[in-house]
This record gives sequence, structure tokens and C-alpha cells, in this order.
Amino acid sequence: MFLLCSSVSALEPSYNYDYTIDYYMVDIVVHENNTLDITETITANFNVAKHGIFRTIPLKNKVVRLDGTTSKNRTQLTNLDVDHEYTVSRENGNYNIKIGYPNFTLTGLEIYVIRYPYNLGKDPIKGSDEFYYNIIGSEWDMMISNITFHITMSSEFDSSKLGFSSSMAGSTNNNVKYRVSGNEISRSYDGVLNTNHTLTARMELSEGYFFHADLVFHFKDCIVYFIPILFLLIAILL
Repeated sequence: MFLLCSSVSALEPSYNYDYTIDYYMVDIVVHENNTLDITETITANFNVAKHGIFRTIPLKNKVVRLDGTTSKNRTQLTNLDVDHEYTVSRENGNYNIKIGYPNFTLTGLEIYVIRYPYNLGKDPIKGSDEFYYNIIGSEWDMMISNITFHITMSSEFDSSKLGFSSSMAGSTNNNVKYRVSGNEISRSYDGVLNTNHTLTARMELSEGYFFHADLVFHFKDCIVYFIPILFLLIAILL
């Protein structure tokens, strides 16, 4: 793996925030079935004593394209691995990860490594396939600087169809410097992402680039939906 280091210096601590993200590295391996293996290395700078950080990952996505078309899709996250103590919950279509130690607090710099497979499901485009992914999502409520990325695609692609957008969701501001070598894309973001801003990769691919793409049935997921329906039926019968 190789990464381009941003020319932007580390973000100076802003005491308007409890903590900032001073470095954010993302490594993405894209598989032929439209699943991603993601490793995030996050360096948090705590301005005040905190137990840790929250990482929110959406399980429902709305894709807004440059031509104005939109689509919605469900995703799956499995086999989460975090190098700190953590708990998880699901709420409002999000996978919420609370990372930290309840018995003591941190100040200054702390590095977190998060790994997880992320299934994007079936490709919704007819006549072509699409790689569309929010590398930095809008869920962060603090500033993020020194962002670097490395993406390994499953096979060759047309790099002229590759693009990025940043700032508020759906905008087209582009401060991304990147290079392509074979099936690999390395890049850095030349700037600071403000609160709730996104950094998105977009690329049109040939039809059939992804195959056997679908969400995987898990019995425990079925239980999550079945139990409320069961209680509703019982209430109706009573």
C-alpha cells in the first residue's frame, strides 16, 4: 500500500471543538461482488478530556449524481474490528460505534484503527456499473485535516471516468489530488473538511464490472425485523 501525504500541515487545535481529527487515512479494497474491505486509521486530538470517539456508518445510502439522478440502497457491515474497547448500536439506519474506555479519559493525540467489510449490494444502474462511495461521510461533527486514501479496484477501469466531490453532500467542489497506477488509486485531500462535510469518490464502470453483488441474508438481521412484527400481530389478535 502507498499513500500520498497531504501538503497541508496538521490542523491546529480548535477549542471550539472537544476534539478534532488531525489525520485520517482510509484504505479500501474493492471486490468484484461490490463489497469493500475498509481500514480506517484515525488520529484524534482531544482538546478536553474525553472517553473516546463515535464512528457512525450509514446502513442506508442515498446516491446523488452529477446529472441529478438519485437512487437509494441498503448496505451491510459485518465482522467489525476495532483496536480499542467499543460498543455498537443501530439507530435511524446507522451503525453506531462508540469507541473508548468508560473508566478513564484521554487528552491530546490518540490513534484508532477500525476495520470492516462493507457490502454495497446490487448496483442500481442499468447499462453500466458504478463505484460511488463516501470516503468521509457527513456524520462527523468536527473538522478533519490531513486526509489520505488508497483504493484498490478489483480489475482495470477507465480512469477518465473517475472523479471526486467534496464539501456539503451533493456539491462538486474538488480539492483532491490523485494518481492512478494499474488498478490502484492514491490520493490526498488538499484542505480541511468542515463539520458534516463529505468526500466522495465517483466512477462509471463497464456493465458487468460487478457481478454476484447482493446483500447476504443473516438470521440475526431477520430477527431484528421479525420481533416487532410478531408483537404487532399479537397486539392485533388480542
